[in-house]
Amino acid sequence: MEGNKMITTIAVERDALRLLHKAIAEAYVSWPGGDANEQALLLDMKTKLYAALMDHLFESDSN
Repeated sequence: MEGNKMITTIAVERDALRLLHKAIAEAYVSWPGGDANEQALLLDMKTKLYAALMDHLFESDSN
């Protein structure tokens, strides 16, 4: 899948973004094992969602 990467954009409000980050973070912490790529994807999503949340908070505070 690395060579065939697609990017999807979603629009969510801050509370939904926060909840999505929380759900992914909990999934990462409670990952039961198995395919290591799945754990890496969870960490990547968690990191990107956190960055998006921080961007949202920064932008809303600067306006």
